[in-house]
Amino acid sequence: MHEAESRNSELSPLRRRARGAVFVIHLFPAVMNAAAGFVFYLIAARAWEIWPALLLALSIFLVSAAVGGMNDFLDVELDRTSRPEKPLVRGDLAPRTAFVISAVAAVAGVVLSALFGQPVMLVALLVLAVGLAYDLWLKDTLFSWAPYGVGIPALPVWGFLAAGSFTPVLLVSFPLGVLIALALNLANTIPDIEGDTAFGIKGLAHQLGVDRSLAVTWICFAVTIVLLALTPVYLGNDPKLLFPGIAIGAVLLAATIIDRLISHSAAALRRGWYISAVLAGILGVAWVVSLPAN
Repeated sequence: MHEAESRNSELSPLRRRARGAVFVIHLFPAVMNAAAGFVFYLIAARAWEIWPALLLALSIFLVSAAVGGMNDFLDVELDRTSRPEKPLVRGDLAPRTAFVISAVAAVAGVVLSALFGQPVMLVALLVLAVGLAYDLWLKDTLFSWAPYGVGIPALPVWGFLAAGSFTPVLLVSFPLGVLIALALNLANTIPDIEGDTAFGIKGLAHQLGVDRSLAVTWICFAVTIVLLALTPVYLGNDPKLLFPGIAIGAVLLAATIIDRLISHSAAALRRGWYISAVLAGILGVAWVVSLPAN
């Protein structure tokens, strides 16, 4: 703790605020969501349309950042008990600043999506709404995974609508994505279970505990991989494009399991979250890029 305080004192107030602004928005998931939207747009456009893809990615990034910033604003007292590295806890930002960042990001993200048309704006509003519902209410319930079940599968729909290439088969992302959404919610929560539970949080992962949450996470990914492998038969996905992604996903899942078996540290749990997010992204992109050309 003293070392952290010493490092903080060495930073200028401006640099501390900049650091706080970067971390309060939950940078990693925001970047992952934006990258997925960028890739989905390019797949849908079937052309190297970089600038509109970047604009859509920025919109998705800002909506995700709004949800992340609001999460830290609402959880500041919880984080004081177990997350001293959080920007609001270590004093990089004031809570009201986090609220302002969240609000500005929300408005900017929805406005940028509106540039692609009303349907795209509605998707942005839907994802923002379910994210805020998680922050405000669902995080402390057995349905803490539900916002993930809407927000994650919405990414390919968001990208294809923005590119003007929406096709109804994309709606299969929602039933296919339910297990991935559940896995991501659990993987994201597992590293914080101990501190959250001590504070009184009773989401799904907290009620399952670490070991059972890990088991459910791995099972969800494994079943999803099997279901995706069947889509060439039922949906006409191209196996040559799908199966390499599935294979990489299977390797990452195995790596996560082995890492946990070797190390029971908090760092291993945190690595499991990062690997799970990458795994989900690879499976999603592989499925979308392998969809029939029509």
